[in-house]
Amino acid sequence: MENNRKVKPINWLLFIGILLVGANLRAPITSIGVALPDIKHDLAMSNSAVSVITVVPLIAFAIVSLFAAKTSNRFGLEKTIFVALWLILIGVIVRSVIGISWLYIGTVLIGIGIGFGNVLAPAVIKAKFPLHIGIMTGYYTVVMNVFGGLSSYGTAPLVKAFNYNIAISVIGVITLITIIIWMFQLNTKQDTTASVPQESVNVWKSPLSWQITMLMGGQSLIFYSLINWLPAYLSQNGMSINEAGMYLSIMQIAIIPLTFITPIFATKMKSQFLLTFLTGVCFVIGVSIMLFKPEFALISTVLIGVASGIAFGLVNTFFSLRTEHSQTSAKLSGMAQSVGYIFAAVGPLLFGVLHDATGKWMASLSILLITSLLITLFGSQAGRNRTIEKTMEE
Repeated sequence: MENNRKVKPINWLLFIGILLVGANLRAPITSIGVALPDIKHDLAMSNSAVSVITVVPLIAFAIVSLFAAKTSNRFGLEKTIFVALWLILIGVIVRSVIGISWLYIGTVLIGIGIGFGNVLAPAVIKAKFPLHIGIMTGYYTVVMNVFGGLSSYGTAPLVKAFNYNIAISVIGVITLITIIIWMFQLNTKQDTTASVPQESVNVWKSPLSWQITMLMGGQSLIFYSLINWLPAYLSQNGMSINEAGMYLSIMQIAIIPLTFITPIFATKMKSQFLLTFLTGVCFVIGVSIMLFKPEFALISTVLIGVASGIAFGLVNTFFSLRTEHSQTSAKLSGMAQSVGYIFAAVGPLLFGVLHDATGKWMASLSILLITSLLITLFGSQAGRNRTIEKTMEE
Protein backbone atom coordinates (compact mmCIF):
# COMPACT_ATOMS: atom_id res chain seq x y z
CA MET A 1 0.00 0.00 0.00
CA GLU A 2 1.04 3.58 -0.61
CA ASN A 3 0.54 4.42 3.06
CA ASN A 4 3.62 2.42 3.99
CA ARG A 5 6.11 5.23 3.46
CA LYS A 6 8.67 7.02 5.52
CA VAL A 7 7.61 10.29 7.03
CA LYS A 8 8.74 13.13 4.79
CA PRO A 9 8.77 16.88 5.39
CA ILE A 10 5.61 18.56 4.16
CA ASN A 11 5.98 20.11 0.72
CA TRP A 12 4.47 23.50 1.52
CA LEU A 13 4.42 24.62 -2.10
CA LEU A 14 2.38 21.54 -3.00
CA PHE A 15 0.18 22.12 0.06
CA ILE A 16 -0.61 25.66 -1.09
CA GLY A 17 -1.06 24.41 -4.66
CA ILE A 18 -3.67 21.84 -3.66
CA LEU A 19 -5.60 24.43 -1.65
CA LEU A 20 -5.53 26.80 -4.61
CA VAL A 21 -6.75 24.03 -6.91
CA GLY A 22 -9.65 23.55 -4.49
CA ALA A 23 -10.36 27.29 -4.65
CA ASN A 24 -10.98 26.90 -8.41
CA LEU A 25 -13.36 23.95 -8.25
CA ARG A 26 -16.52 25.83 -7.19
CA ALA A 27 -15.92 29.57 -7.50
CA PRO A 28 -16.11 29.87 -11.32
CA ILE A 29 -19.55 28.23 -11.21
CA THR A 30 -21.00 29.92 -8.12
CA SER A 31 -19.85 33.34 -9.36
CA ILE A 32 -22.23 33.26 -12.30
CA GLY A 33 -25.42 32.57 -10.35
CA VAL A 34 -25.68 36.12 -9.00
CA ALA A 35 -25.00 37.53 -12.47
CA LEU A 36 -27.66 35.48 -14.30
CA PRO A 37 -30.40 38.17 -14.15
CA ASP A 38 -28.03 40.71 -15.75
CA ILE A 39 -26.84 38.15 -18.30
CA LYS A 40 -30.44 37.32 -19.21
CA HIS A 41 -31.29 41.01 -19.62
CA ASP A 42 -28.16 42.10 -21.50
CA LEU A 43 -28.19 39.16 -23.92
CA ALA A 44 -32.01 38.95 -24.22
CA MET A 45 -32.00 35.27 -23.26
CA SER A 46 -35.01 33.11 -22.43
CA ASN A 47 -35.36 31.29 -19.12
CA SER A 48 -34.60 28.00 -20.87
CA ALA A 49 -31.42 29.41 -22.40
CA VAL A 50 -30.32 30.71 -19.02
CA SER A 51 -31.03 27.38 -17.30
CA VAL A 52 -28.64 25.66 -19.72
CA ILE A 53 -25.79 27.66 -18.16
CA THR A 54 -26.48 26.07 -14.78
CA VAL A 55 -26.86 22.51 -16.10
CA VAL A 56 -23.93 22.40 -18.57
CA PRO A 57 -21.17 22.37 -15.90
CA LEU A 58 -22.81 19.46 -14.06
CA ILE A 59 -23.10 17.46 -17.27
CA ALA A 60 -19.47 18.28 -18.08
CA PHE A 61 -18.44 17.07 -14.61
CA ALA A 62 -20.26 13.79 -15.17
CA ILE A 63 -18.76 13.14 -18.61
CA VAL A 64 -15.19 14.21 -17.80
CA SER A 65 -15.16 12.14 -14.60
CA LEU A 66 -15.44 8.97 -16.70
CA PHE A 67 -12.03 9.37 -18.36
CA ALA A 68 -10.14 11.71 -16.02
CA ALA A 69 -8.33 8.83 -14.29
CA LYS A 70 -7.30 7.23 -17.59
CA THR A 71 -6.01 10.58 -18.86
CA SER A 72 -3.97 11.16 -15.70
CA ASN A 73 -2.60 7.63 -15.90
CA ARG A 74 -1.16 8.47 -19.31
CA PHE A 75 0.09 12.00 -18.71
CA GLY A 76 0.47 12.13 -14.91
CA LEU A 77 -1.67 13.72 -12.22
CA GLU A 78 0.30 16.95 -11.99
CA LYS A 79 0.37 17.64 -15.74
CA THR A 80 -3.30 16.80 -16.18
CA ILE A 81 -4.30 19.17 -13.38
CA PHE A 82 -2.08 21.85 -14.91
CA VAL A 83 -3.91 21.56 -18.24
CA ALA A 84 -7.25 21.54 -16.37
CA LEU A 85 -6.34 24.85 -14.70
CA TRP A 86 -5.58 26.35 -18.11
CA LEU A 87 -8.98 25.17 -19.38
CA ILE A 88 -10.64 26.90 -16.43
CA LEU A 89 -8.72 30.14 -17.04
CA ILE A 90 -9.41 30.14 -20.79
CA GLY A 91 -13.04 29.33 -20.04
CA VAL A 92 -13.35 32.26 -17.63
CA ILE A 93 -11.84 34.61 -20.22
CA VAL A 94 -14.00 33.31 -23.09
CA ARG A 95 -17.13 33.38 -20.94
CA SER A 96 -16.45 37.03 -20.14
CA VAL A 97 -16.66 38.04 -23.80
CA ILE A 98 -20.13 39.49 -24.40
CA GLY A 99 -22.18 37.14 -26.54
CA ILE A 100 -24.31 34.03 -26.02
CA SER A 101 -21.98 31.72 -27.97
CA TRP A 102 -18.93 32.85 -25.99
CA LEU A 103 -20.89 32.38 -22.75
CA TYR A 104 -21.72 28.78 -23.61
CA ILE A 105 -18.24 27.90 -24.92
CA GLY A 106 -16.57 29.37 -21.84
CA THR A 107 -18.96 27.54 -19.52
CA VAL A 108 -18.19 24.20 -21.22
CA LEU A 109 -14.42 24.78 -20.92
CA ILE A 110 -14.79 25.66 -17.24
CA GLY A 111 -16.91 22.56 -16.66
CA ILE A 112 -14.31 20.31 -18.32
CA GLY A 113 -11.45 21.83 -16.33
CA ILE A 114 -13.28 21.58 -13.01
CA GLY A 115 -14.35 18.02 -13.86
CA PHE A 116 -10.70 16.96 -14.09
CA GLY A 117 -9.83 18.83 -10.89
CA ASN A 118 -12.70 17.28 -8.94
CA VAL A 119 -11.50 13.77 -9.75
CA LEU A 120 -7.73 14.19 -9.57
CA ALA A 121 -7.18 16.47 -6.56
CA PRO A 122 -8.14 13.71 -4.05
CA ALA A 123 -5.74 11.36 -5.88
CA VAL A 124 -2.89 13.85 -5.44
CA ILE A 125 -3.68 14.05 -1.72
CA LYS A 126 -3.65 10.25 -1.55
CA ALA A 127 -0.30 10.03 -3.35
CA LYS A 128 1.56 12.97 -1.84
CA PHE A 129 0.14 13.16 1.69
CA PRO A 130 -0.57 9.52 2.62
CA LEU A 131 0.03 10.20 6.32
CA HIS A 132 -2.05 13.39 6.40
CA ILE A 133 -5.09 12.40 4.34
CA GLY A 134 -7.65 13.62 6.89
CA ILE A 135 -6.26 17.09 7.52
CA MET A 136 -5.40 17.65 3.85
CA THR A 137 -8.86 16.58 2.69
CA GLY A 138 -10.35 18.84 5.35
CA TYR A 139 -8.37 21.88 4.20
CA TYR A 140 -9.05 21.11 0.54
CA THR A 141 -12.83 20.71 0.90
CA VAL A 142 -13.31 23.73 3.16
CA VAL A 143 -11.29 25.97 0.83
CA MET A 144 -13.39 24.71 -2.07
CA ASN A 145 -16.64 25.62 -0.30
CA VAL A 146 -15.42 28.88 1.24
CA PHE A 147 -14.18 30.22 -2.10
CA GLY A 148 -17.42 29.06 -3.70
CA GLY A 149 -19.37 31.12 -1.17
CA LEU A 150 -17.04 34.12 -1.35
CA SER A 151 -17.22 34.13 -5.13
CA SER A 152 -21.00 34.24 -5.06
CA TYR A 153 -20.98 36.93 -2.36
CA GLY A 154 -18.31 39.05 -4.04
CA THR A 155 -19.84 38.94 -7.50
CA ALA A 156 -23.00 40.81 -6.41
CA PRO A 157 -21.37 44.23 -5.77
CA LEU A 158 -19.17 43.82 -8.85
CA VAL A 159 -22.24 43.29 -11.04
CA LYS A 160 -23.74 46.50 -9.68
CA ALA A 161 -20.53 48.48 -10.14
CA PHE A 162 -19.51 47.09 -13.54
CA ASN A 163 -20.93 45.05 -16.39
CA TYR A 164 -21.62 41.34 -15.76
CA ASN A 165 -18.67 40.23 -17.91
CA ILE A 166 -16.18 42.02 -15.67
CA ALA A 167 -17.80 40.63 -12.52
CA ILE A 168 -17.57 36.99 -13.63
CA SER A 169 -13.99 37.38 -14.89
CA VAL A 170 -12.41 38.38 -11.56
CA ILE A 171 -12.14 34.75 -10.42
CA GLY A 172 -9.63 34.30 -13.24
CA VAL A 173 -7.04 36.07 -11.08
CA ILE A 174 -7.16 33.19 -8.58
CA THR A 175 -6.86 30.68 -11.42
CA LEU A 176 -3.82 32.47 -12.85
CA ILE A 177 -2.10 32.48 -9.43
CA THR A 178 -2.87 28.75 -9.09
CA ILE A 179 -1.30 28.02 -12.48
CA ILE A 180 1.88 29.86 -11.48
CA ILE A 181 2.13 27.97 -8.18
CA TRP A 182 1.28 24.61 -9.78
CA MET A 183 4.02 25.00 -12.39
CA PHE A 184 6.52 23.98 -9.72
CA GLN A 185 4.88 20.52 -9.57
CA LEU A 186 5.62 19.74 -13.22
CA ASN A 187 9.29 18.95 -12.63
CA THR A 188 8.95 16.61 -9.67
CA LYS A 189 11.44 13.74 -9.64
CA GLN A 190 8.76 11.05 -9.43
CA ASP A 191 5.31 11.39 -10.93
CA THR A 192 2.49 10.52 -8.55
CA THR A 193 1.33 7.68 -10.76
CA ALA A 194 4.68 5.88 -10.70
CA SER A 195 3.70 3.60 -7.85
CA VAL A 196 0.51 2.37 -9.49
CA PRO A 197 0.52 -1.40 -9.99
CA GLN A 198 0.31 -2.75 -13.52
CA GLU A 199 -2.90 -4.69 -12.99
CA SER A 200 -6.05 -2.70 -13.70
CA VAL A 201 -8.70 -2.34 -11.01
CA ASN A 202 -12.23 -2.07 -12.40
CA VAL A 203 -13.90 -0.03 -9.68
CA TRP A 204 -17.28 -0.33 -11.43
CA LYS A 205 -17.42 -4.01 -10.41
CA SER A 206 -16.90 -3.35 -6.71
CA PRO A 207 -19.99 -3.17 -4.43
CA LEU A 208 -18.00 -0.81 -2.20
CA SER A 209 -17.56 1.58 -5.11
CA TRP A 210 -21.31 1.67 -5.62
CA GLN A 211 -21.93 2.30 -1.93
CA ILE A 212 -19.59 5.30 -2.03
CA THR A 213 -21.22 6.41 -5.28
CA MET A 214 -24.65 6.19 -3.62
CA LEU A 215 -23.43 8.46 -0.85
CA MET A 216 -21.98 10.92 -3.37
CA GLY A 217 -24.95 10.84 -5.74
CA GLY A 218 -27.56 10.95 -3.00
CA GLN A 219 -26.14 13.99 -1.23
CA SER A 220 -25.66 15.72 -4.59
CA LEU A 221 -29.28 15.16 -5.59
CA ILE A 222 -30.58 16.49 -2.27
CA PHE A 223 -28.22 19.47 -2.12
CA TYR A 224 -28.67 20.71 -5.69
CA SER A 225 -32.45 20.16 -5.61
CA LEU A 226 -32.77 22.35 -2.53
CA ILE A 227 -30.29 24.94 -3.83
CA ASN A 228 -32.63 25.44 -6.79
CA TRP A 229 -36.06 24.95 -5.22
CA LEU A 230 -35.96 25.58 -1.46
CA PRO A 231 -36.78 29.33 -1.68
CA ALA A 232 -39.75 28.62 -3.99
CA TYR A 233 -41.06 25.88 -1.67
CA LEU A 234 -40.74 27.94 1.49
CA SER A 235 -42.23 31.07 -0.10
CA GLN A 236 -45.32 29.06 -1.08
CA ASN A 237 -45.62 27.99 2.55
CA GLY A 238 -46.03 31.56 3.78
CA MET A 239 -42.40 32.64 4.12
CA SER A 240 -41.05 35.79 2.50
CA ILE A 241 -38.56 35.27 -0.31
CA ASN A 242 -35.88 37.11 1.69
CA GLU A 243 -36.37 34.83 4.68
CA ALA A 244 -36.38 31.78 2.42
CA GLY A 245 -33.11 32.95 0.89
CA MET A 246 -31.67 33.34 4.38
CA TYR A 247 -32.57 29.74 5.21
CA LEU A 248 -30.79 28.62 2.06
CA SER A 249 -27.70 30.51 3.21
CA ILE A 250 -27.94 28.87 6.65
CA MET A 251 -27.94 25.44 5.01
CA GLN A 252 -24.79 26.28 3.06
CA ILE A 253 -23.06 27.83 6.09
CA ALA A 254 -23.77 24.67 8.11
CA ILE A 255 -21.92 22.65 5.48
CA ILE A 256 -18.58 24.47 5.66
CA PRO A 257 -17.25 23.52 9.15
CA LEU A 258 -18.36 19.91 8.71
CA THR A 259 -16.42 19.51 5.46
CA PHE A 260 -13.29 20.42 7.42
CA ILE A 261 -13.89 18.51 10.65
CA THR A 262 -15.27 15.29 9.13
CA PRO A 263 -12.15 14.10 7.22
CA ILE A 264 -9.93 14.70 10.29
CA PHE A 265 -12.12 12.64 12.60
CA ALA A 266 -12.96 10.04 9.96
CA THR A 267 -9.30 9.12 9.37
CA LYS A 268 -8.83 8.54 13.10
CA MET A 269 -11.73 6.08 13.26
CA LYS A 270 -11.26 2.39 12.57
CA SER A 271 -14.67 2.28 10.93
CA GLN A 272 -16.80 5.18 9.71
CA PHE A 273 -20.02 3.14 9.49
CA LEU A 274 -21.76 4.78 12.46
CA LEU A 275 -20.85 8.26 11.23
CA THR A 276 -22.11 7.48 7.72
CA PHE A 277 -25.31 5.93 9.09
CA LEU A 278 -26.01 8.97 11.29
CA THR A 279 -25.49 11.17 8.24
CA GLY A 280 -28.27 9.32 6.46
CA VAL A 281 -30.50 9.63 9.54
CA CYS A 282 -29.95 13.40 9.60
CA PHE A 283 -30.99 13.56 5.95
CA VAL A 284 -34.13 11.52 6.67
CA ILE A 285 -35.16 13.65 9.66
CA GLY A 286 -34.30 16.93 7.92
CA VAL A 287 -36.24 16.13 4.74
CA SER A 288 -39.18 14.70 6.76
CA ILE A 289 -39.48 17.94 8.74
CA MET A 290 -39.30 19.93 5.49
CA LEU A 291 -42.04 17.76 3.99
CA PHE A 292 -44.48 17.50 6.89
CA LYS A 293 -43.64 20.49 9.12
CA PRO A 294 -42.34 23.33 6.92
CA GLU A 295 -42.90 25.78 9.80
CA PHE A 296 -39.82 24.19 11.39
CA ALA A 297 -37.74 24.81 8.27
CA LEU A 298 -34.86 26.26 10.30
CA ILE A 299 -34.29 22.94 12.07
CA SER A 300 -34.66 21.12 8.77
CA THR A 301 -32.15 23.27 6.87
CA VAL A 302 -29.59 22.98 9.65
CA LEU A 303 -29.92 19.17 9.75
CA ILE A 304 -29.67 18.88 5.97
CA GLY A 305 -26.70 21.27 5.93
CA VAL A 306 -24.93 19.24 8.63
CA ALA A 307 -25.67 15.97 6.81
CA SER A 308 -24.48 17.41 3.48
CA GLY A 309 -21.25 18.65 5.03
CA ILE A 310 -20.50 15.30 6.67
CA ALA A 311 -21.43 13.37 3.51
CA PHE A 312 -19.26 15.53 1.26
CA GLY A 313 -16.33 15.29 3.68
CA LEU A 314 -16.73 11.52 3.98
CA VAL A 315 -16.94 10.93 0.24
CA ASN A 316 -13.73 12.87 -0.43
CA THR A 317 -12.04 11.01 2.42
CA PHE A 318 -13.25 7.62 1.16
CA PHE A 319 -11.55 8.26 -2.18
CA SER A 320 -8.30 7.81 -0.24
CA LEU A 321 -9.28 5.54 2.68
CA ARG A 322 -11.07 2.98 0.55
CA THR A 323 -8.23 2.56 -1.96
CA GLU A 324 -4.64 1.33 -1.76
CA HIS A 325 -3.20 3.20 -4.73
CA SER A 326 -3.53 6.75 -6.06
CA GLN A 327 -4.75 5.64 -9.47
CA THR A 328 -7.48 3.50 -7.93
CA SER A 329 -8.39 6.58 -5.92
CA ALA A 330 -8.67 8.58 -9.15
CA LYS A 331 -10.84 5.86 -10.73
CA LEU A 332 -13.14 5.71 -7.71
CA SER A 333 -13.34 9.50 -7.62
CA GLY A 334 -14.19 9.52 -11.32
CA MET A 335 -16.92 6.92 -10.96
CA ALA A 336 -18.53 8.48 -7.89
CA GLN A 337 -18.44 12.00 -9.28
CA SER A 338 -19.67 11.00 -12.72
CA VAL A 339 -22.77 9.34 -11.31
CA GLY A 340 -23.03 11.94 -8.57
CA TYR A 341 -23.20 14.90 -10.93
CA ILE A 342 -25.71 13.10 -13.15
CA PHE A 343 -27.84 12.93 -10.01
CA ALA A 344 -27.08 16.60 -9.36
CA ALA A 345 -28.29 17.55 -12.85
CA VAL A 346 -31.35 15.27 -12.90
CA GLY A 347 -32.45 15.98 -9.32
CA PRO A 348 -33.52 19.64 -9.71
CA LEU A 349 -35.12 18.88 -13.08
CA LEU A 350 -37.15 15.98 -11.68
CA PHE A 351 -38.04 18.07 -8.62
CA GLY A 352 -39.51 20.79 -10.84
CA VAL A 353 -41.23 18.41 -13.28
CA LEU A 354 -43.03 16.57 -10.46
CA HIS A 355 -44.20 19.86 -8.98
CA ASP A 356 -45.52 21.04 -12.34
CA ALA A 357 -47.24 17.70 -12.95
CA THR A 358 -48.95 17.48 -9.56
CA GLY A 359 -49.23 21.14 -8.57
CA LYS A 360 -47.90 20.18 -5.14
CA TRP A 361 -44.52 19.63 -3.49
CA MET A 362 -45.31 16.24 -1.93
CA ALA A 363 -43.99 14.14 -4.84
CA SER A 364 -40.89 16.29 -5.25
CA LEU A 365 -39.90 16.12 -1.60
CA SER A 366 -40.75 12.40 -1.50
CA ILE A 367 -37.91 11.85 -3.99
CA LEU A 368 -35.54 13.50 -1.51
CA LEU A 369 -36.91 11.36 1.32
CA ILE A 370 -36.44 8.14 -0.67
CA THR A 371 -32.90 9.24 -1.53
CA SER A 372 -32.22 9.89 2.17
CA LEU A 373 -33.39 6.39 3.05
CA LEU A 374 -31.15 4.88 0.36
CA ILE A 375 -28.17 6.78 1.81
CA THR A 376 -29.01 5.47 5.30
CA LEU A 377 -29.51 1.85 4.28
CA PHE A 378 -27.10 1.45 1.38
CA GLY A 379 -24.65 4.37 1.31
CA SER A 380 -23.81 3.89 4.99
CA GLN A 381 -22.13 0.58 4.11
CA ALA A 382 -19.31 2.63 2.57
CA GLY A 383 -18.21 3.41 6.13
CA ARG A 384 -17.05 -0.14 6.82
CA ASN A 385 -13.27 -0.59 7.03
CA ARG A 386 -12.12 -2.17 3.73
CA THR A 387 -10.60 -1.17 0.40
CA ILE A 388 -11.67 -1.49 -3.25
CA GLU A 389 -8.67 -3.72 -4.00
CA LYS A 390 -9.55 -6.12 -1.17
CA THR A 391 -13.19 -6.39 -2.20
CA MET A 392 -12.08 -7.27 -5.75
CA GLU A 393 -10.00 -10.16 -4.36
CA GLU A 394 -12.88 -11.66 -2.39
